[in-house]
Formats: sequence, structure tokens, C-alpha cells
Amino acid sequence: MLDTKALGTKIKQLRCARGLTQGAFAEELHVSFQAVSNWERGIAPPELDNLIRIAAYFNVLIDDLLATNAETLILGIDGGGTKTEFAVTTTDGRVLKSFKRGGCNPNDIGFDAAFELISDGIHEMLLAYPSLRAVFCGISGIASGNYAARMADGLSEKYPSLKFKVQNDSANLFAFDDTAGMTVISGTGSVVFVKQGADILRVGGWGHLFDDFGSAYNIGRAAVSLSLSEEDSLLHSGMISKKLKAELGTDTVWGAISSLYKGGKPFIASLSRVVFDAYFEGDEAAIEIIDQNAKRLAEMLNIGVRVHGAIPKAVASGGIFEHHTEIMLKHLAKYTDVEIVISTLPPIYGACRQANKLIGECDSTEFLNNFKESYKGE
Repeated sequence: MLDTKALGTKIKQLRCARGLTQGAFAEELHVSFQAVSNWERGIAPPELDNLIRIAAYFNVLIDDLLATNAETLILGIDGGGTKTEFAVTTTDGRVLKSFKRGGCNPNDIGFDAAFELISDGIHEMLLAYPSLRAVFCGISGIASGNYAARMADGLSEKYPSLKFKVQNDSANLFAFDDTAGMTVISGTGSVVFVKQGADILRVGGWGHLFDDFGSAYNIGRAAVSLSLSEEDSLLHSGMISKKLKAELGTDTVWGAISSLYKGGKPFIASLSRVVFDAYFEGDEAAIEIIDQNAKRLAEMLNIGVRVHGAIPKAVASGGIFEHHTEIMLKHLAKYTDVEIVISTLPPIYGACRQANKLIGECDSTEFLNNFKESYKGE
């Protein structure tokens, strides 16, 4: 027997994913507004010719529209300063599809651009998987101002059939270890988040114009500043300067200054690899840069414990921790006793766990194991 309610819900989800009103959709299919309304409310199903046109319009199979046993699916979103990852999973953790887009920190690209990027990703997933029910967005920088509320309200209005929750990307990391009192992120930017009851407090994370140390941007900026200083003083180029000029493909760092400004925060952050390359070769300047950045992260963690009473255990994430785990742990241990937990899974796992909670599904070992087996991302 045809489940007209389920069919109507799927049609509504597909229509909303296209950003169409009922009236606009009716015009596209050359039917009345009332017909679309009846379909979506489950009062009367589309006749066969209209069902064929609906499937063709949304590029889905008729069988998918009529299926009554479609799995409930969830969408996790991990948004950072450099990249944003989307992943659709089943409620038991099997990843069906994932992809990445550019950074979506609203403080970097503006709220409207961030909203468009997130909305487009949801749109793409919803077209592929009409049985999506819940979306969790863990987005860097979203805690500033009223960005989180604006994002949640805007997405709920555009996709009314979905349940949304929008939080800072720290929520993705807290999902890794329920016993951790903090998260520390060292990627393009740096920040520490402290769990205090139901609230999440921030230490650092002031943005690249005001932060001191602890991020790829600051490490890359230190390399550029050191090299420019050597050029101004007519000093012999050190190892970092030589590697940086080779990376930039220029005889002087000053000769690439316009490219550096044009590339901005993400480009300068990418130059942190120059410092780590020099570090591995024993360069003292590189060792000092890494040590000072680790010291700043340690100070932020210590503030979390000393000032906010956080449990001295932190989940670490971000490109610096992912690619240079041993180095960062070695230098952090000089300045803090906080236990650092490095997850073997990407933050998108935490976002999917958080999405699962929105529909009341309990987290389990099964979810973790299925995610590990099915996730094909980096």
C-alpha cells in the first residue's frame, strides 16, 4: 500500500532543497498550487504522469520516491577556516557520502558567503538523500555575535523538513571523548574551548589580527617576518629564508609581498610547512618558532584549568596536530600537565555523532566501528 504521507514528505524535502515555493514548483510542473499542497500533505498522491515528471525534475528514481522503508539519515558538517566537510551517515554510523568545500568561518568570508556554502552543501546532500532528517553544523567562528542563531534560523526556514543545530566546531571535538574538559585547535587559527556544565567557554581564538601564537598562520607569519627582517638588515639568509624563497619561487621574500597579501590568511598558514621542514633539519630558529607557538597553546590550556576549573584533559585537532603530533606533544609537555588526546578520526566524525543525538539515537561502539570502516575521506 502506498504511504502517501511518506511520499508527500519526500516531495516537500526535494522541493525545499531546490529553494522552491509550492507555487513555483506547481508552475514548473504545470499543475495547480492545490495539487502540490495535497501531495505534500499526503491527502492525494500524484497521478502516474506527474510522479514521472517529479522524479525526472529532481533526477531521482521513482522507486526512491515510493520506497516506504528508506533509512533515516543524518548529516554532519565540520566547518573550518580552510575547509568544510559534509558527511551523510546512517544512524548506526555508516558513511554514505562525504565531500569537502572551502572554508566557511564567517569572520573570514562574511556571514552571507558562509551561509551560502553551508546551504549549497545541504542542498546537494538532500537531493541525493531525501530521507535526511537532522543536520549538525559545527562551524569555526560561528560563536561570534549572533552568527549561530542566524545560521540556524536561516537554514530552518530554507529546509523546514530538517532538524538543525548550529554550534562552534569545538562541539565536534567534545564528541570524541566525554571525559575531556577542553578542546584545543591548532589549524589555520588557534583556540581553546572549555566545557563548563552545559556551556562552552572560549580561551584565545581572537582571530589572526589579534592572536599571538599557536596556529599555522602564526607559524607561517613568523617565517615571513624573520625572512623580511634578514633582508632589511642585509643579513645572511638563514635556513627558513632559503626554504621560504624556494617555496615562493622568488629571489627575495619582499619580491613576493603582493602575493602574500593577496593570498591572505590561508596562504600564509600554508607556509608553516617551511618552518617544520627547517625544524626537522635542526634549525634553531625553526625550533624556537615552534616552541613559542606550543607555549602559547599551553598557556591557553592552563588558563582553562586555573581560571575556569576545567578537567585537565583536552581533545586536540587541526592541521598542526594532525601532521606534527609528536612535535607538538613534545613541546606542549614542557609547559602544561594537561593530558592531550589525539583522535585517529577527523572532526567530521564528531559532527555526525552530534547529528545523531538530534534524533535521539544513542551513540555506541557500533556507530564508531561503522564510521571507521566506511569513511573514505582523508
